[in-house]
Amino acid sequence: MILEPSAIRLLEVPYDSGHHGQRMGAGPSALVEAGAAQRLRDRGHPVQHQRLTVSSSWQAELTTAFELHRMIAAETAAARSAGQVPLLMSGNCNATLGVLAGSAPETGLVWFDAHGDFNTPETDPGGFLDGQGLAMITGHCWTAATARVPGFRPLADDRVLLVGARSLDDREAGALRDSGIAWLPPARAREGSAVTAAVTALAGRVQRVHVHIDLDVHDPSTAPANSYAAPDGLLPGDVHSILLHLAGRIPVGSATLAAWDPGYDVEDRMRDIALDLVELLAGLSSAP
Repeated sequence: MILEPSAIRLLEVPYDSGHHGQRMGAGPSALVEAGAAQRLRDRGHPVQHQRLTVSSSWQAELTTAFELHRMIAAETAAARSAGQVPLLMSGNCNATLGVLAGSAPETGLVWFDAHGDFNTPETDPGGFLDGQGLAMITGHCWTAATARVPGFRPLADDRVLLVGARSLDDREAGALRDSGIAWLPPARAREGSAVTAAVTALAGRVQRVHVHIDLDVHDPSTAPANSYAAPDGLLPGDVHSILLHLAGRIPVGSATLAAWDPGYDVEDRMRDIALDLVELLAGLSSAP
């Protein structure tokens, strides 16, 4: 289901854990340099490219993350007002919180990731903020900080579909199973009937979706996305198939591509997968 070319606001957010242009923070700019915007223009999409950088002189993981959330929320809201589809390219997954803050309240979330990102500060032995992104979005942690992001409303668990997650801490996995989030591990995500059932259930609760793709949802034997990649992932064809099925049932209003570290992708295989996904997501998306 490829729609007429939508106008795209391409948001480049080159940060990883508060650091500019390092590790996964180098991914968004590398995709721009590889021609992401031009590929969209070649497919007929009008593209407005925005590169977001923080203005504060003191940069740290927490302060920088939430400053970026506020900037992304403002850009997302402006894109909606202009009839554009927001397409975020980010180093960190938690940046999706900003897109959801700027989105319509009836938006749901489909989250592709090797990990659950459902830790909280109380359950995360490593204290890694980006392993808490989905918990933040669903209101399970960092509620005082997320309340300062204009437009943010915690997303109800039953409006989230997690696809491809397979590498979780024990406490994180238990919390996820106890939540209302629908979870399709790789084996289930490869079953057409399971995908159909999950998408149909989500379609009954939301009017449109944001699609979040952490590129390490892919199997690293196909292409390595980052240092956190885990075996038994999805193949590019699996991800494309799920996206096509999803867009045939629920309008896609915005999307994120996150967590590509070019230093782990010496043969540029994941870069090419990511560029193909930029084109596909833009083609499947429609502005409100």
